[in-house]
Amino acid sequence: MIIGITGPGASGKDTAAEHLEKKGFYHCSLSDIIRDYCREKNIETTRENLINAGNELRLKYGRDYLARTALKKIKEQKNKNAVITSLRHPDEVKVLRENPDFTLLMLDAPLEIRYERTQQRKTGRPEDSDSFEQFKKHEEQERIGSGPTQQLDLIFQMADYTVINEGPDGPLLEKVDDFLNKWQKNKKN
Repeated sequence: MIIGITGPGASGKDTAAEHLEKKGFYHCSLSDIIRDYCREKNIETTRENLINAGNELRLKYGRDYLARTALKKIKEQKNKNAVITSLRHPDEVKVLRENPDFTLLMLDAPLEIRYERTQQRKTGRPEDSDSFEQFKKHEEQERIGSGPTQQLDLIFQMADYTVINEGPDGPLLEKVDDFLNKWQKNKKN
């Protein structure tokens, strides 16, 4: 079983993935693949540089490159259950959908709540120091792209399930468990 998790910044993707890790899922983040690439090239991991590096990798190796890389990492783990976060391009979802045990979960929350989360979390990510206006501008760029660029609006339309995450982690984790139970039940039928 492979669960893809998508959503705008600070919607709870990593929190949901960590919860699934505790249930035995292997976690592979497409953003971490891009961060590793930036470190190898001595590129500072700012939000803008990460977006540009992701676009560069998709342009150079194919729009589904990051998803193919994640699948390779999953196969190396020999774990039957995996969660992939930070899907940002429709071709990434398309290659993952070739696996009949794949489903796409979208997490979302209002913009203001997500911005507040970036200001409260202590990840050390440069984008967490954005002003609200910068946060909003970056989000708009990520949502509507073309070619190898991020196309979150299209990804969101491809989601099999949507979870709204407006509150603390507890209700989110319950919703993730509900999603997992429903999905596993549907797979048996």
